[in-house]
Amino acid sequence: MLKMFFERKNNNWLFVGVLLVCFAVSAGVRYLQFETWEKTPAAFFVGERPMMTTLDAPYWLRWAREYNEGFFLQKGGLRGYPESTETFREGSVKEFPIPLSYTDPTLVSSSSSGTQKINYRDVPLLSFLIAHLSPFFNYNYYLTGTLLIPVLASLFILPLGIYFFRISVPLSGLLGGLIGTFAGVYYMRSSIGRIDRDMPNLLFPFLA
Repeated sequence: MLKMFFERKNNNWLFVGVLLVCFAVSAGVRYLQFETWEKTPAAFFVGERPMMTTLDAPYWLRWAREYNEGFFLQKGGLRGYPESTETFREGSVKEFPIPLSYTDPTLVSSSSSGTQKINYRDVPLLSFLIAHLSPFFNYNYYLTGTLLIPVLASLFILPLGIYFFRISVPLSGLLGGLIGTFAGVYYMRSSIGRIDRDMPNLLFPFLA
């Protein structure tokens, strides 16, 4: 009985070790992309900011900065052009009046001191993570988001591997994680430069 206990315990630790190796391989391959960029900074960097390869990246980074600076979603007027202009709104109100119940902003509330207080639940998770990790990178939001990519894109391997281990087919979980992380479309959409919600998209379904 004691022998079986130690054998099972050793198998658990062996699986955890191999699972972490799979995670490290996934994250390491993506980080190597960043190191390749660093070899030719003139092509992939603007000053200390790495290049973005998705149009949505500036939104997540701007919201992270605004959250840290305390004015989240107060500078989004240009994003809504021309709808954000007075001329457009005046014409729209005459033709399609908006019910009063939909005109009250709820994203930013006021505290008792009169200063605006941002509810962290209103901040996208990706922006929230970048905002809190940016101090470790001298508030370089572009670099923070870029270095998050290898980690967030590889996290799904852990719950996937654990699930298959629990149903006694650990090899399927390990291979599934490696094949999934390097599958064509997912690998492309979670590579360096793509600061977007594609990175943790596989994590939450597998956690569920």
